[in-house]
Amino acid sequence: MPPIRVRRAAVVPADALVPLLDPRERERLDRAAPGDRHAVASALLLARLAVAEACAVAPDAVRVRRRCSRCGSAAHGVPVADRADGGPVPHLSLSRGGDLVVVALSDAGPVGVDVEPVLPTPAPAGRDHPGADLARVVLAPGEPPAAGAHGPLRTWARTEAVLKAAGTGLAVDPRTLRVSDTTGHPDVRVLDRAAAAVVAGPGTRWWLTDLDVGGGHVAALAALVPSGASPVVDDRAVRLA
Repeated sequence: MPPIRVRRAAVVPADALVPLLDPRERERLDRAAPGDRHAVASALLLARLAVAEACAVAPDAVRVRRRCSRCGSAAHGVPVADRADGGPVPHLSLSRGGDLVVVALSDAGPVGVDVEPVLPTPAPAGRDHPGADLARVVLAPGEPPAAGAHGPLRTWARTEAVLKAAGTGLAVDPRTLRVSDTTGHPDVRVLDRAAAAVVAGPGTRWWLTDLDVGGGHVAALAALVPSGASPVVDDRAVRLA
C-alpha cells in the first residue's frame, strides 16, 4: 500500500502566515480564540501544503474544509480536502498541541493523528486535555497505560488517533477502546457495542503506532488498512515560514 504521509511543523506566529492563507482560511482564523490563533493558522497552512504535495498540485489548487458525518455541518467534524480540478485526494487528519502541528494523509483509507504536549504539571480537566484525571477518563477497565514516561498521555494520544480516523471523535467514550496490550505496545481492541462505529469492516483492520515528534510532545498515528498490510510511514518535519 502507499506510504502514510506525516508532516509536522513548529507553530509560527499567525501574522507571518496570514499572507499565505486563502480567503476561507483567513475567515476560519478570524473565528479562532485569541490564544489559538498561531496554532490554527499553522495547522490550516500545513494541511493545505501537505495535500498539495501529496497530489502534486499547486497549493492554491487545494481547499481543506470540515465535514461532520453525523449532522453535515461544515463548522466541525473531520477535515476533508478538495482539488480545483476534481482529482483524487487523500484521507486527511490534523492535530495541534503545544507548539507543534501535525498532518497525516493516506490514500488507502481513513487516518487519524493526535499530538499532545507534555505538561510540566497536571492541567485542569477539559475537553482538549484531561489533565490530572487522564488515566480515569481514557483507560479501559484493566487496560495498562502505554509503557514509559507519560504512559496515560500516550494512551490518550493513541485513543484520539483511532477515534479521529473512525470519524467519531470523542462522541465515542475513550474507555470503550483498549489501545495498549500488557507490554504497553499499540494495539486496538473495541470493548463495547457503543463503539460499533470504530469496528473495522471485513477485509480491514486497525493499525496503530506511536510517533517520535521530539521532546515535549507525544503523538500517535492510526489508520484503517487492508488486512495483512504493513504501512510505511513517510514522516518529515517542514518549515512553514
